[in-house]
Amino acid sequence: MNVFKLHNIRLILILGVLFFLVGFANHRQNLKPVKSLQVELLDASKIFITEAEVEKLLQEVLKSNGDSLVNEKRLASFEDMLNANEMIKSSEAFYSLDGRLSAKIIQRKPIARIKDNGFYYMDTDGLAMPLSPNYSSRVPLVSGIEPDELKEVYPLLAKIEADDFLKKHIIAIRKKSENNYVLEVRNRDYFVNFGQISYLDRKLSNYKVFYLKALEYKKLDSYKRIDLQFGNQVVCTTK
Repeated sequence: MNVFKLHNIRLILILGVLFFLVGFANHRQNLKPVKSLQVELLDASKIFITEAEVEKLLQEVLKSNGDSLVNEKRLASFEDMLNANEMIKSSEAFYSLDGRLSAKIIQRKPIARIKDNGFYYMDTDGLAMPLSPNYSSRVPLVSGIEPDELKEVYPLLAKIEADDFLKKHIIAIRKKSENNYVLEVRNRDYFVNFGQISYLDRKLSNYKVFYLKALEYKKLDSYKRIDLQFGNQVVCTTK
């Protein structure tokens, strides 16, 4: 009986030591110092925030927290900090066993430049976005609207952004009066009276059909005004 009890005690001690070693190893791993940083911009064709700027943000957080990784909760705090940046849409932070802290970044994407006592962008979610010192995006210029009217003009801008022809063709949108928007197009003297932001698919489709026909018959330079606000009609005013 004594031998049996001694065997059990030894077994308990061995298990205790194993659990301690595993816990200690995990603790050391969680507190492993960051040896390097790696930042990847998932869309690097337009740089609104640089990899170096993201690395600086990470370094500031590491410095304020003792230069060590802790756990998944700590990684979530890195992501929260990165996502709070005005140029970042979303981020994913993770670390490897060799002590590298990595971050994958999706930048916010402008679809319009808003003129209102200065300039700022509207992004793909219809939200205000500051200009970047690193890159200037070629997007339509929108004028004559207040910040609280971004939601009103956003559906039209989203349609333009999603259409290759319109994205290259329409260079400016101006709110002329209540429920009346005017479009300026690239390399043409005429303007497009769009009217209110409604029946978008019909108006834009009608305009594209008109444009291709007028281009075919070489009539585009003879117009000074194209009106889209009259139902299914495209009304043209000649010079």
